[in-house]
Amino acid sequence: MKKLTLLIMASLLLVMCKSTKSATTATEEKKEVSHVQYRDDFRAVSDTKKKALLSSLKATGENYAVLIFTKGYKGEKVTVSNSTKSLYNGNLISDLKTGIAHKIRIDNTSDTKVYDSFTKKEVVIEAAEAKKHKFVYLMKDNGDKNNPFFITYSNTLRPLE
Repeated sequence: MKKLTLLIMASLLLVMCKSTKSATTATEEKKEVSHVQYRDDFRAVSDTKKKALLSSLKATGENYAVLIFTKGYKGEKVTVSNSTKSLYNGNLISDLKTGIAHKIRIDNTSDTKVYDSFTKKEVVIEAAEAKKHKFVYLMKDNGDKNNPFFITYSNTLRPLE
């Protein structure tokens, strides 16, 4: 009887260890997915300022979106390109007061790649997502060695000043 009880307890312990391992794997997968979010619930600028920004970047057409670099840029070289051409190549520094480093127009009909020379990492802004949203915010966290980029897709323009 004692052997049977011991065998059952060992089996339960083995099952519990396996389920804990599965839960850890699921958490790690969720962490990777959490680098992309969809938000329209933050404070927005007026429609006049929004139209002014879109017209200054020549991004009023349906096939354009605005890529806004936000926090975490400290002077590293960043290259933005799509399948046909290079869209931006320069050093970015986030303004500590506004939290904005730079903004550019991207073509939302093809995937846009952003490469950071400091972390040697690349993030892809998918065309399918960029078509659904007019603004793409790209934040960087240099502490995250696996994926330092955080993408926020939105149709709301945050205050940039």
